[in-house]
Amino acid sequence: MDTAVESLCRRASWGDADRSSVRALLAPWFAEGWTVDAVLLAVDKRPDGVRQGAPKTRDQVAHDFLRARLRSWWEGGARRARPPVPGMTLGQWWRVNRRNAHLNQPRPRRPLPPAGERAVAASRARVRERLKDPVERARARSRRHQEVLDSLLVPGQRPPTFDDATKLLATLRTPLPLHPVCAHCGCRPVPYPKAA
Repeated sequence: MDTAVESLCRRASWGDADRSSVRALLAPWFAEGWTVDAVLLAVDKRPDGVRQGAPKTRDQVAHDFLRARLRSWWEGGARRARPPVPGMTLGQWWRVNRRNAHLNQPRPRRPLPPAGERAVAASRARVRERLKDPVERARARSRRHQEVLDSLLVPGQRPPTFDDATKLLATLRTPLPLHPVCAHCGCRPVPYPKAA
């Protein structure tokens, strides 16, 4: 019962509730087969399914709040109504728990066929390849890029070098004519000739 009261207080966010008063109030309810789920449902709704509404005051203590909410679950003031959620005995819970554990246990591992073993080995090799030295990975990536660029060359020609690029830029460079600049405003009094 202490476990049930503690569970109720935690689920209802009643951290400061007086546990002994809540236990004294709920002991007869738990004795008649009510569970924590049933009490929480009874706090929210009446037996006919209508919502109980907001509490009248914010400063009401937990056991007084419970007493007021559970009052509607007395049938004509003579006896408690049936719980809204059926409870179960410890033996029933144990059987359900064991059945669920059996249904959800991992399946036994079967040996893989040769194709599956090869796929696992290839996957592990790819993972080990990624975990190599980062410098070696960068060099391998650079080699792959160079191979792709070399495959774009015209057959029979060699790839251009840095010296070839420098010579090409030197031939394209044309000297700009020097024009006087106005010392006052910075404009060029003589315009550039139009490019051909």
